[in-house]
Amino acid sequence: MLFEKIQLEPDEKILTTVRKHWFIIISELFGIFIMILLPFILLFGLTIIPNDTLLANIDLSHHTALIIYLISFWLLLALMAGFAIWTHYFLDLWIVTDRRIIVVDQIQFFNRNVSIFRLERLQDIEFVVNGIIPTLLNFGTIKAQTAGAHESNFATHGLPDPRNLQATIQKAMDERLTVLHRYPDLDI
Repeated sequence: MLFEKIQLEPDEKILTTVRKHWFIIISELFGIFIMILLPFILLFGLTIIPNDTLLANIDLSHHTALIIYLISFWLLLALMAGFAIWTHYFLDLWIVTDRRIIVVDQIQFFNRNVSIFRLERLQDIEFVVNGIIPTLLNFGTIKAQTAGAHESNFATHGLPDPRNLQATIQKAMDERLTVLHRYPDLDI
């Protein structure tokens, strides 16, 4: 849906598209899974503990409707948070073409930032893989700096195979600069 709306220049080719690593969404959804289980664990704990050990005598059978309502509300919040995480994961996207890098960053449901960086303006690109899990699963951060103001720096965390992505961008940048130097009158 968003991918089809991005206008490519004439004869521009997409080299790769990248979403965040699968471990990022799994680790975020694991917290939601725990959040879903929490009321059931509490209910189970209250039914197992004898009433003599509690400070108050709680009979859960008289509050069934309230308990169902509260659990339903809690599950609705957990599912909304889960869908927000999935939406953020699905709509965050890097598109590397032979002329530019298009970074789509879904910040909130109705707040999206789309940045376009021309390869000939790219000055520095580096990747960082920090930690045991990112090293074993091969994901990390890509940082890039373009010619211009401080706002032209960008970084994205949790991208898969950052070394290969950096090499792809570097190769495309070198080829683009070669074309521009060979044909200086070429319309950028």
